[in-house]
Amino acid sequence: ATLAVEKELPKSFDWRNAGGQNFLEAVMDQGDCGSCYMVSTMRMLSARHKITTNNTKAEPWSISFPLHCSEYNQGCKGGYGFLASKWSEDIGLLPASCAPYKTQGSCTVKCDPSKLAKRYRAANHRYVGGFYGASSSATMMQELYKNGPLVVSFEPTDDFMFYSGGIFAQQKMGVPAPLRGHSTEWQQVDHAVLLVGWGEELGQKYWTVQNSWGNSWGEDGFFRIARDINDSGVESI
Repeated sequence: ATLAVEKELPKSFDWRNAGGQNFLEAVMDQGDCGSCYMVSTMRMLSARHKITTNNTKAEPWSISFPLHCSEYNQGCKGGYGFLASKWSEDIGLLPASCAPYKTQGSCTVKCDPSKLAKRYRAANHRYVGGFYGASSSATMMQELYKNGPLVVSFEPTDDFMFYSGGIFAQQKMGVPAPLRGHSTEWQQVDHAVLLVGWGEELGQKYWTVQNSWGNSWGEDGFFRIARDINDSGVESI
């Protein structure tokens, strides 16, 4: 199934340069706050909004609004991207200017939501494949190409902190990604990031991912990780 899908899709793809346009927000530093799940989710929704409206200038969605106002997660103490998407579907989204990013503080906004020209909500939040553990590299590639960047989670080891470039691959693998129609068991993951593309270098297939540790980390804030082997559980969504 994976080989068939790969034949249908380009050998490499990246939402930083899709049809000559960049649909991503700039790399940010989450700071002293366990907000990776919210950063990646809001960056995903911002990118998908730009893609569906074909407007790369659209203002991004606020990260602080759901980070500090949502009761579905634990703010800077961590949470789940799936629940961040659900809250954004249930409650709605605000422009970043209404609630600029901050690592500390309470639920406050700088604008009156009722006076915004238009309110938006996330829609159709779901796991790739339909439920947790049903995804595969093939379904992830299809979702990424068709609808835009997606949130993935993985379990980084100490050496990942010192990553400076290249294709990251480690011995600590997750459960192999499933065939279509099958599922994997629950896997331990601890860091959420934004999957933005894929490629191949010297025969090594990889994913391209945006991190939230600033642009001085990794490859200008991005990293590449081995594809098709569920490295560190990155394909366990």
